[in-house]
Amino acid sequence: MRRSFSRMSYFTTLVVPMAVALLIALFAVTHPQWPRIYFIVSFLAALVLFPGITLGLKLGCTPLEDVKVTFFGVGAPGIIRVRLENGQVVGYPHKQLYALYLDGVVTEGEILLFRFLENDIISWKSLSRENANP
Repeated sequence: MRRSFSRMSYFTTLVVPMAVALLIALFAVTHPQWPRIYFIVSFLAALVLFPGITLGLKLGCTPLEDVKVTFFGVGAPGIIRVRLENGQVVGYPHKQLYALYLDGVVTEGEILLFRFLENDIISWKSLSRENANP
């Protein structure tokens, strides 16, 4: 189950609750003898609570990955280039590191630890400065 939620797309976390809400509305139209308040509450819950639940399950089941990289420089505006441990040079969009490189705070050859959520960098820290200052 964990794998299925982590593979679910963000679009699906929106579409599935909308489909459930439409089914509830269709059921309300076809069953007029039942109290309307049940359908109103369940319809609103499907549109408000269910997307939050599906998005929370997706984010909660998506693993975080820590990767040690060497800062290689910058590419296009907003793109940083890093060398992975296997020697591959990859570019990632990260405006904060790009600005820090331009200001001279982050230098080429500095060892960084990135925390990824899927393919996005959600946090980083410098391992070079951490080891240099005991």
